[in-house]
Amino acid sequence: SVISGYGIWSARRTPEVTRLTLSFPDLPAGLDGLTVLHLSDVHAGIHMEEEDMREIVRQANDLRADLIVQTGDMIDISPAYVRPYVRAFRELTAPLGVVTVLGNHDRYTGEERVIGGVRDAGQVFVRNGVHVVERGGATLALLGVDDPHAWRADDPQEADVRAAMRAAPAGAFKVLLAHRPGAFDSAAPLGIPLTLAGHIHGGQFYLPGLRWSPGRMITKYVMGHFRQGAGQLYVSRGIGVVGVPIRVFAPPEIALLTLRSV
Repeated sequence: SVISGYGIWSARRTPEVTRLTLSFPDLPAGLDGLTVLHLSDVHAGIHMEEEDMREIVRQANDLRADLIVQTGDMIDISPAYVRPYVRAFRELTAPLGVVTVLGNHDRYTGEERVIGGVRDAGQVFVRNGVHVVERGGATLALLGVDDPHAWRADDPQEADVRAAMRAAPAGAFKVLLAHRPGAFDSAAPLGIPLTLAGHIHGGQFYLPGLRWSPGRMITKYVMGHFRQGAGQLYVSRGIGVVGVPIRVFAPPEIALLTLRSV
């Protein structure tokens, strides 16, 4: 059918670049204008071969972000795809580095093998802790939480978020990296200004008129930008697919986020 043909084409197409400016009243001057490239859900596997990943890396590098973050599901399920991922993604570079957390499919693959691959690709891996970068005399604390072992819908992961918070230096501007967007429900009340997540792929199917996606059965944060008090969340539609390689009105995405002080 036309829909399935479009959906297969949409799943295979080059990711759209979403450019978004996020403003924060407490952003340190040294971080004003910082660009963060957010990648999620590559799902290296039968629908995401090495040449596809190399093209994504070329596209990401061309955007020349200051910092790259990756919110999980690098590998679909088979450990055989760790090496192709490493070969492609070791070319991914940014002045402030590439910082990564795990997703649930990385655990299905074998988390130690994925962590080894992430590090072999030159990335910083964070697990319920923090990675600190400096820019213009300001400190940015990238808090990373692991994917929860006992899954439940919109799990706020409060213990993990608090553990990462404790590791952050006082006075640092905090950004939480989480695979599942439910962690935002802990991050916002704790005063973390920005959370970045993925996991849902925009449901892979979206009805614009009804603003409905099957992802709504998993989370209230399916895709895009959300606010809760002073906290902000961006949920990536991700790059790869799970199961049927189809995306309908939920195309693959790379997000280029510019942080600004109000």
